[in-house]
Amino acid sequence: MFRNPRLSLESAREHLKALDEAQRERLTQLFVREEVLYRQAIALGLDENNYNARKRLIAQLEYINQGFIYDSLELSEAELIDHYEKNRDRYYVPPQVTFTHVYFSLDRRGDEAGGHAGDELLHLNKVSLPFHLAASRGDHFLYHRNYVNKNEEEVASHFGESFAAGVFAVDQAKEDWIGPFRSEYGFHLLLLTTVKAGYFPPLDEVRSRVVDDVTQKRVREELDRIYRDTRGTYEVQIVAPKS
Repeated sequence: MFRNPRLSLESAREHLKALDEAQRERLTQLFVREEVLYRQAIALGLDENNYNARKRLIAQLEYINQGFIYDSLELSEAELIDHYEKNRDRYYVPPQVTFTHVYFSLDRRGDEAGGHAGDELLHLNKVSLPFHLAASRGDHFLYHRNYVNKNEEEVASHFGESFAAGVFAVDQAKEDWIGPFRSEYGFHLLLLTTVKAGYFPPLDEVRSRVVDDVTQKRVREELDRIYRDTRGTYEVQIVAPKS
């Protein structure tokens, strides 16, 4: 999210007012120490030909410029709509699933893991084991037991791409336990309670993201304009290195 640099100054002022006398004294002494050491470093010429100091000064200047830009920035509804329409793919909500699983570890059970999972599937459906009791069965899994409203990429990050592809190939929620599904770690039985299709949300649903994106875009454009204007005040000579 884009943040107005001026807000940091306002917050600092409020924080300073809230300090008691002892806290303010400590803060004052820290500032004095910093200032003394800074001036001594300048006196010793440590700022000369210092690339890190150069980068910090550039960053500070851009930070200040951002504050002025943000203060004068106004976004119209037409601008937000135009950005959203041109970048709809950015705001696409991918398909999501909600499931719990019972896990059978290859490390713990070896070649029998798949057979154990198959036997357990019959038992789970026979007793209609509910979602919240899944943790009472199977082995401990490295990550989570329940996955709520997760997309394929998120599921793949915990179970592997092949597992995720298999789960998202199921086109609707199931009342019964299904599987086994093979992951990088073993076999899993799933109670898949929700399957949501992907969709393009309306602007109002993602308005805050669109505002942030347009704001950052406008700020970058304005920083580039300031740079071009500033560069125009200098005569730039580029000397080729001697061969």
